[in-house]
Amino acid sequence: MAKRTTSFDVAKAAGVSRSVVSAVINGTAGIGVGTETREKVLKAIKELDYHVDAGARAMKTGVSRCVAAFGDMKNPLFLQVLEGMQRACAERGYHVLISGKGGDERDRFELLDLYRQRRLDGIISLDAISFESREWLDAVRKAKVPYISIEGYAGTAEASSILVDYRESILDVLDHIGAISSLAPVYLDAYLEKPGSNWAERARRSAYERWCLDRGLAPVVHELQAYDEAWMLRFLEELRGRENGKLPPILINWSVSASILYRMAWKLGIAVGKELSVMAGDNTNRSNAFMAPPLGCVEIPYAEMGEEAVRRLLLSLEEPSQAMRPEKLWLKATVVPGESMARER
Repeated sequence: MAKRTTSFDVAKAAGVSRSVVSAVINGTAGIGVGTETREKVLKAIKELDYHVDAGARAMKTGVSRCVAAFGDMKNPLFLQVLEGMQRACAERGYHVLISGKGGDERDRFELLDLYRQRRLDGIISLDAISFESREWLDAVRKAKVPYISIEGYAGTAEASSILVDYRESILDVLDHIGAISSLAPVYLDAYLEKPGSNWAERARRSAYERWCLDRGLAPVVHELQAYDEAWMLRFLEELRGRENGKLPPILINWSVSASILYRMAWKLGIAVGKELSVMAGDNTNRSNAFMAPPLGCVEIPYAEMGEEAVRRLLLSLEEPSQAMRPEKLWLKATVVPGESMARER
């Protein structure tokens, strides 16, 4: 087996000391390297096909140039977060270590061991909106690992989080609806286990109610299990049976339930985008643009949240004056009009 090229070989070929090679590779502070010497070292590295031993460098510098991304691999939102994290890490010469969530979350705590072994520099997790685990936060603080939660710990002041202003997102989409339709919108509050199970859903619904009251309109809210087709069919039948024959615009908090609304409307011969206006409070599966007609929605910026989490975490590592302090960063969602709003005649 051929002997592996080392930094000693590079130093010998370039006619410099090993410390100079290290300074060129790692940008070691306090060791000035002239342009000519730097070029000689880089030339030797290329000719010898030398590659840095990341593990050895981490042991020496305490920096692995790797950030852990923890989340549920079955969650399509996690893939969007990874997209943003990868982009931000690549810009700064870092790598992303992906950790898929186990049923008992042991994977999450195993990341702390990797940090102690200097195999990663920090942890970013995509959490459930209601996630507020004291056990995990205490473990993070004990290990002194830089950590940022995306969507978790909204109610915990001592944790750093990247969050979305769900209240503002609903107000924005309601303003969009109000600019097109003079009819008061109906709000469908879809849920999995129970309505209003987390702060985000409560904020969305409260924003809808306040928007209506501020305009002298009576809020109309219906709660439904997210995948209940029978309920949706009955709801649309009753809506169509109104005396004036005009269908009010519908704002539904989850796009997964909007797809069911589309199917039930088709069964009843109701044309979405012509007879019935529909908007959704999210675009979880990134499928809204492929619905017919394309569903108008609120785009939650998960990729941007991943990017911002990386930027803030790495800033705390690279700038001593920016050491990680608990903070909450609220990002703004975007209204994507789609073609599901019927224009009044």
